[in-house]
Amino acid sequence: MQGRRQTTRMRRVAEVRQALEERVLRGTRLAAGELADLSSVDLRQESEHDVSVLLLLGALSSRMGGGEPVTPALFDIARRYMETSLLYTGRILPRTKEIIELLDGGVDERSPDILVEVADHLSQGWPTYPDSVFPAGLARLSEGLGLGGEPARYSRVSFVLWWQALGAAAAGDHDRALPLIHDSLERYRKYLYYADAAWLYTDIVINHLTAGRLEEAVTALGSQRHYVEEVYASHPSATGARSFAFSLGDVQSGSYSTFIESSSLRPKELSDQDRALLKRYVRTSEFLIAACRYGSRRDFDAALDVFSFGWVTFQQSPYPRIFRHLADRYGGRAGSWSVHLTAHEQWHRMLRTYRVRTKARQLIDVAVTLHDRLAYAGLEQQADLVLLDAAVLHERLHGKGAAVEWITRYLIDIRPSIPEILQVAVDYLQAPQNVAGRRFLSKYIGLRADFLVPEILPVVLLDEPGTGSPSWEVALYGNLLSVEGVTVYEETPPPLLDILRVLGEEFMRSREKNEEPSFLSASELSARTHRTPAALAQSVRRFRMACRDRFDEVTDWDIASDAVIQGRPGYRMNPQSVRKFTLYSTTD
Repeated sequence: MQGRRQTTRMRRVAEVRQALEERVLRGTRLAAGELADLSSVDLRQESEHDVSVLLLLGALSSRMGGGEPVTPALFDIARRYMETSLLYTGRILPRTKEIIELLDGGVDERSPDILVEVADHLSQGWPTYPDSVFPAGLARLSEGLGLGGEPARYSRVSFVLWWQALGAAAAGDHDRALPLIHDSLERYRKYLYYADAAWLYTDIVINHLTAGRLEEAVTALGSQRHYVEEVYASHPSATGARSFAFSLGDVQSGSYSTFIESSSLRPKELSDQDRALLKRYVRTSEFLIAACRYGSRRDFDAALDVFSFGWVTFQQSPYPRIFRHLADRYGGRAGSWSVHLTAHEQWHRMLRTYRVRTKARQLIDVAVTLHDRLAYAGLEQQADLVLLDAAVLHERLHGKGAAVEWITRYLIDIRPSIPEILQVAVDYLQAPQNVAGRRFLSKYIGLRADFLVPEILPVVLLDEPGTGSPSWEVALYGNLLSVEGVTVYEETPPPLLDILRVLGEEFMRSREKNEEPSFLSASELSARTHRTPAALAQSVRRFRMACRDRFDEVTDWDIASDAVIQGRPGYRMNPQSVRKFTLYSTTD
């Protein structure tokens, strides 16, 4: 009909991915033009990892039976995504393009070793990789090239071996963990994952120490030092303005959150930051060996801080359980070595106390203690930055004069370490409380983000600390109870622990459903905690008194009696004042 325009339906990414998976499993080839109808709108809404998987499936399917590559078409899809998607990070797709080129080279050369290397590269950050189509697909590709091969050959990769080793180590089975770590390390070294290899040497040290084999741990440390020095010697300094071999921070790689990720395959240069990262794991091993040899909590804390500082999801990783085994063996009294209260977590708690108007002496005590802890761990810039954070909070809580007087005594030490951010902090402290002051504060917030320190933005943008609707964090760090960064109990009474665990579980479950938590009757809470109703009432009453006493001591906030636990007509965590409950535990 006149005026009617015929259009071709654009295929969704999920449809294309499913079709490619079926092709890979059947061993059928993909032609270059078959991806032309991929929806650009749908494409730019995908995560970078999922787009990477799509491209790798396309590359694998196109080479079945030695077929011609469709690499230009795949790279064009990558270009469209890079140019149009806000979800593009620049970490994953550049490596994916290198992997596709490596795959093409492996097929052209009919090299099974290169195909195994492809499997290792594409599986990084993917714990469920063995359950994907890739091991079977690579085996089918290899078989079609006359090279033989079984899926197991392509599923025993460095990351999966390491992930299995962490599970064994977290369970305390160091004898099962160590062979897996060594197999993983061999592959990481072979495929030039320098930071991962340096990290795994620390895992070897940890597992030897857990088993009580101190001399073997010292030997592993020697191997680690030698390996890092070899990497240093074989790689010149990076010449690019921001050329990094490794991504550092809270790195999301597929379904897995880690602390480092290689930014490229076979990096040829190392920046100063890259070299510091490799040395970081050597220092962790050194501190751990000293901690276990001498029973030194200070060295244990330093090892924990060097290893985890800046890794936001560390608490959700297997490592707190792994460090717990060391703490139980070498830390003396049970629980005396904390695996949860890292310097990063303590810093976060210090920032939270701003909301309840922490007193000046308390803020300064915490900041100075954190400074000393970080400085001992060799994290000098972070140590100095925590003092600047305290000065900013001090100024907003208690006025400019006292804040300037306190921070001035540290300026001579801070200036060589972090001169740029120090100058911005000084400009802020000297500025009037107007638009100019807020501009300096915003610049300060932006600069401090480069140091991978706890987020301060939601805290300092409050116009008046301690006003407005509470939005508190309640956390159990093992047996230590924290309410909005204030330690209520170092050793929480067992009945209260039981109550908080039950009420906290109900609270978080309701939050996930976007519902208001229900009250649990005294009889129901009694049944779930195995405590009598009278004991429950007494525990809650004592908890409220302890909250009031601690808040009176360290803050200028009058905490309501039911701010955390409401007791009528039953028991629940108060949804009007509590935003988040977290249970940090290394026990089931």
